Amino acid sequence: MTKTTLLNKLKNMPREKLLLLIICDFYLFGLIFHAIPATLPYMLLFTPLVLLVFGVLALYPAWLEKNRSLWIWVGATYAVTLALEIIGVKTGAVFGEYHYGPVLGLKFMEVPLVIGFNWVIVVLGSARLSERITRHPLGAAVIVGAICVVYDYALEPAAIGLDYWKWHSVHVPLQNYAAWFLIAAASTWAYRRFRIEMRSYLPAYYVAVQFVFFIGLQLFVV
Repeated sequence: MTKTTLLNKLKNMPREKLLLLIICDFYLFGLIFHAIPATLPYMLLFTPLVLLVFGVLALYPAWLEKNRSLWIWVGATYAVTLALEIIGVKTGAVFGEYHYGPVLGLKFMEVPLVIGFNWVIVVLGSARLSERITRHPLGAAVIVGAICVVYDYALEPAAIGLDYWKWHSVHVPLQNYAAWFLIAAASTWAYRRFRIEMRSYLPAYYVAVQFVFFIGLQLFVV
């Protein structure tokens, strides 16, 4: 395939497929450079920027849909999850006792600001996946709660090993997974009760890419 042919194919590719291709390629190279000791510090340095930029890319097709209810839900979910993280860090009452390291960037009251944004992406992507099975608020809430627990189970070893956060106990407390389930389920229940409709599945694909990425970090880096 010539360079011109490749450029033409990319030019004519649907926007959502092109964005997914960019995300997949970037995360693949990110995994490779995480596995190289000389480049690992630079990967950690850019982690919060990557989460922000590619989270925005994942939401971009939804932004073009001009869905006011969706953005109200996004703002409320960000605020609630960030508040719960702050309470969690301060008291240990939500997820268990833990603290954030420096990797995830700018913090507010000891919690990285990007954390609430990634909560939004993970729950929204999982909610879109759940719509393949049911649109009933309670059923969707249970499915998304389970998906998010599996996501966090894959995330924890990589996050701990790379100093995203540290638990004050030897093992990740079961309370953490219970909190993930309840927060994700409640957020999804609100999403369905507002009867939010989206055409884009890019958030769902992005969550899947992140999941594979964290599994890769477990296998090759931490």
